[in-house]
Amino acid sequence: MYKRPSCDSERDLIVKPECNPIYNIKNQITVFSKEQERCLPISCCCETEELVRNGGFEIPGVEIGRPFAKWAALPSSDSSVVRTNTNVYQGYSAASIETNILQEPVTRTVLLFQPVTVRPGCLYRLAFAEKLVASGTIDTDLLTLIARVTYLYQGSEFALLTETIQKSGADAKYNLHITAAKIPVPCNVSGVLVQFDFIMPGFGGAIWNLDAVSLRAISKTSACCCKG
Repeated sequence: MYKRPSCDSERDLIVKPECNPIYNIKNQITVFSKEQERCLPISCCCETEELVRNGGFEIPGVEIGRPFAKWAALPSSDSSVVRTNTNVYQGYSAASIETNILQEPVTRTVLLFQPVTVRPGCLYRLAFAEKLVASGTIDTDLLTLIARVTYLYQGSEFALLTETIQKSGADAKYNLHITAAKIPVPCNVSGVLVQFDFIMPGFGGAIWNLDAVSLRAISKTSACCCKG
């Protein structure tokens, strides 16, 4: 009899196109060689590599309005998203969200996001480093950063994980954040959105840097392969 393998060992991770199990008339899975016992459908194994592209913002964008390759940015008026070589967490570059100084307090929202392909049924962990380089002149509200991983299903947006950070003053150093999802990606979803919302109230002059963004699987086997 064929025993469904897992992704817990290198032996189980051998994947070959000819390794499809053969079902008999009793709906049981049978195989005919030891080689087939070592095979596992690739859709059942969660990724082992980094999924976010250009998470360190090292590669500049070539399109207008895209300061970084693979990322999209939506800054509000009187704010900007730039690639900086100062105050970085690792490597040579970081994303820097900056607000212009105004005469009246205004809340400005800047979005930075990237669509990422994932494997259905897997659990994921988001990691990133951030530093409020300058708080500027704020009003009564705090500067806020919302990091989230979301997916769309039937026209509605759902969150896999969310982390909210609020600050009233500048940081002396970078802060590393690691947040793991408590639920896996649904079996009918193969893509998520990694997004950072910078909400910056006040008169402006704030600078908030982001670096080392990472999304990795923390489960070895897709939960979608456990059904039945």
